[in-house]
Amino acid sequence: MTAQEAALIASLLLGWVALVHLLMASGLRLGELVWSGQQPRLLEPGLRVRSLLFGLGVVASALVLLYSTGVLDSPIPARWERSATFAASAFLGVGFLYCLFAGSRWERMLFAPVLLLGALLAGWLTFT
Repeated sequence: MTAQEAALIASLLLGWVALVHLLMASGLRLGELVWSGQQPRLLEPGLRVRSLLFGLGVVASALVLLYSTGVLDSPIPARWERSATFAASAFLGVGFLYCLFAGSRWERMLFAPVLLLGALLAGWLTFT
């Protein structure tokens, strides 16, 4: 498997995680899926803002993976590409740790493996 294929697969999976969070931010009534299941139905406004920001961060991380492997033409200057992939690795790594240790059962089963995959790929791209 090439780095481009791995980035495409990881980006599709990360897109799924981002979609869930963006739907939660827009008012989908399945709050038990995210943020440790704190809100069983509709998320409170503070958690909706967090879901929006997290979803946008995941989308940005997926785009960085696609840019750094050449799947998409990168608007990121070449001298900043390593910093961008490191930032994506750190963001996804922290998201993985949250899901693993503080997340709901759904976050541990569904989101944690995807975030770990993205973090590892971004880390590998950063240091190779």
